[in-house]
Amino acid sequence: MKVVSAGQMRDIDSGAIEDYAIPAYILMNNAGRSIADFITERFPGSPVVIFCGKGNNGGDGFAAAYYLHNTGFNVKIILSGKKEEVSETSRLFLTICEKSGLNINDYSSEAELLQNNDSSSVIIDALTGTGFSGSASGNLLEYINIINSSKGTVISADIPSGLPSDGTAPSGEVVKAAYTITMGLPKISLVTYPGASYCGEIITADIGFPSELIEKSDIKISLTENSLVKDLPFPGYFDTYKGLRGHTLIIGGFSGMEGAGILTSSALFETGAGLVTLMTDLEGRRVIAGKVPELMTIAFPEIPERSKIINIIDPAKFSSLIIGPGMGRTGYSSMIFTIAMETLEKTAINKVLIDGDGLYHLAAYLRHKKLPDNIQFIITPHFMEASVISGKTVDEIRSSRLDSCIELAKSTGAVCLLKGPASIISDGEFSIINTTGNSSLATAGSGDVLSGIIGSFMSMDLPLINAGASAMYIHGRCAEIYCSKKRGSTMKAGDIITFIRNSINLSLTGEM
Repeated sequence: MKVVSAGQMRDIDSGAIEDYAIPAYILMNNAGRSIADFITERFPGSPVVIFCGKGNNGGDGFAAAYYLHNTGFNVKIILSGKKEEVSETSRLFLTICEKSGLNINDYSSEAELLQNNDSSSVIIDALTGTGFSGSASGNLLEYINIINSSKGTVISADIPSGLPSDGTAPSGEVVKAAYTITMGLPKISLVTYPGASYCGEIITADIGFPSELIEKSDIKISLTENSLVKDLPFPGYFDTYKGLRGHTLIIGGFSGMEGAGILTSSALFETGAGLVTLMTDLEGRRVIAGKVPELMTIAFPEIPERSKIINIIDPAKFSSLIIGPGMGRTGYSSMIFTIAMETLEKTAINKVLIDGDGLYHLAAYLRHKKLPDNIQFIITPHFMEASVISGKTVDEIRSSRLDSCIELAKSTGAVCLLKGPASIISDGEFSIINTTGNSSLATAGSGDVLSGIIGSFMSMDLPLINAGASAMYIHGRCAEIYCSKKRGSTMKAGDIITFIRNSINLSLTGEM
């Protein structure tokens, strides 16, 4: 499913009206009807209070009020502002409500009484819509606070009031909805954090926008779906062998951090990798060798002589590289990182994933050099690692995650997978937001497992953004499956690995 900014949604709306001759009131009617149908199905007989703004979002609320009233619901409408200030299209539905016997109340005792309402009531937030920016103030701020203090179930029309649409963090108070019924397509802030934390369950309503507008090629943000995994070119023929599945080189798992190398290599094999070799320091190899029976291991020399390190990286043996998990941040590991980057163009390696400590070394490397142009790179930073590479603060990245991910992809020349709730991957032009996962993924080694899943998919004939998006989708589903089976929210990174195949199989069959 596509995801849109406020500007793109306005273009779709105006395109439907101007190019397809769909009257604005038809779209507003359908939006209101979608809200009313949802409430009729989920909350039959509940008293309903609808807060309506002066713009078209308020019109969706008026339309919903009419349909709910018409089917027997007890409906109250509270208007933000004066009736004569209501937008032209919205005024049509305001008039219909009045002629149907509904009272349109302004901010008064009706709003104040809402603070004492019971938990059976439904509160519809139709105040600001997708065009909101800045901070809520005045009556709007009072309305938001009243809604948030209510005991009833809060449903936002299109987007919670006070929340900007385009993925940036709100600067003031925001309605905290239990459900958000969004029109046509999800908006960026509904599916990325921190905005998603205000939205509750997202329901996307089809209100009649032409499919040609919804599927426009210039909408370059989408959500992960089962189809990503279904489209993966898994080998499905008998005449094959392990070499056709690629030979992945891992550089990591150094002394004291051997577990990272074990987790990454185990995830690679569990996802279907053909051959995997781990290069680590001598002590790391002593610990890891034999722990993963399928894994080949090689030790770097104890004394970091450049010529010896270069000779270890066989120019024809490996097809892809994962560098960084458990690599450390010593001068020794820094030297190995630099040598590996400078050696890549002399090898058969054409896809490289940089994660963990490799991202620390990458930040230093990029201060003086660029990544090789003829090799595909993917980086998988969390917020702190992204901060080191970009120079932005962690708070700046957290408050504008999509833009930060896109900027990192453009500045590094790599596909960037910014990890966190609703992880985002971007190649600088197209971006994909993950829809799977839960808080149990916030555990040591989770990122090492993700690197292994990506590494296996990197060996397939598909763009790196698709490999990364498929991997984060599978990674998230592993957590969902684990927690549903164990009925808990605590998980180790190794637990993720045990559910990789189950997650892939369920995704291929379309089961949830």
